[in-house]
Order: sequence, then structure tokens, then C-alpha cells
Amino acid sequence: MEVDDSGEVAEIKAAHFEESMKYARRSVSDRDITKYRAFAQTLQQSRGFGTEFRFPEQSKPAEAAAPTANASAAADER
Repeated sequence: MEVDDSGEVAEIKAAHFEESMKYARRSVSDRDITKYRAFAQTLQQSRGFGTEFRFPEQSKPAEAAAPTANASAAADER
């Protein structure tokens, strides 16, 4: 590593990264990529669960804070 007179280490630049990538090799198999994609899809689907969570209405200030939710629910019932 290059060190200047102040004792600080030179910063890593894009050219350094590009040089190192010339010698990089793939370390993940096609099988592992397939497993990851299946896992990612399952995770994404499970994230949909619980997105409609709401606390039960307990006090009037909470009801006043969300009039649009109550109004849209009433409109859906019509």
C-alpha cells in the first residue's frame, strides 16, 4: 500500500478495483443461484403477509388520526 509523508494510506480508486476484478473468479454455482432465487421468491411472498396489519381502535384520537381508512371502508360497504 502507498503511504504518503503524513502517514495516511492512499484511498482505493476505481482503477484499483478494476485491476483486482481482472483476477476474480466465479465462486457461486448455478445450483446455489437457483436455490437463492427460490429462497428470495419465498421470502418476497412471505413479506406480503401482515402488510394490512392495524392496531384495534382503542381511543378517539386514534380514530381521528385515520379518517381516510374509515371513510374508504365505509365506501367499500356501499
